[in-house]
Amino acid sequence: MTEDIYTYAVKCRTCRTKFKVQLFESHEKNLFLVDKKDWYCEKCKKEYFGRQTAKLVKAHQAIGFSELEGTRKMVSWAEKIREELINKVDYLKKSLQFENEDERELSGKAFDLFFKEWQEKTEAKWWIDHRKMTVRDISKRVAAISESIKGK
Repeated sequence: MTEDIYTYAVKCRTCRTKFKVQLFESHEKNLFLVDKKDWYCEKCKKEYFGRQTAKLVKAHQAIGFSELEGTRKMVSWAEKIREELINKVDYLKKSLQFENEDERELSGKAFDLFFKEWQEKTEAKWWIDHRKMTVRDISKRVAAISESIKGK
């Protein structure tokens, strides 16, 4: 049994251009989506994502990251991923508790070295490939860096 494909005429929220979309749900659900969803034509969608990517690039450059290399779509996606991963690191950093100032200092050095590793990653593909990195993965890597600093 094949699913029905319905085609609907919608307007771009930004430029008000009419275009067609294909939806695959029930006709009733599709009508709801057509009415309630904000639709963007391809041109406006590219402009929007371009602006969002530019904001992220600027924010990441402010904290020492380089511009990413890859296709426009890959870079846009990778910038969002990089933002999420940086937020995970910030969350981890803020949630740590230390028994003394030496531990705090060691942790700070480990996080600095960890960020330097990430700052060397300029391929959008690397960020996309590591998009499922968890706070636990980051914590393990920072702990390994801390141990290597202690060993010196």
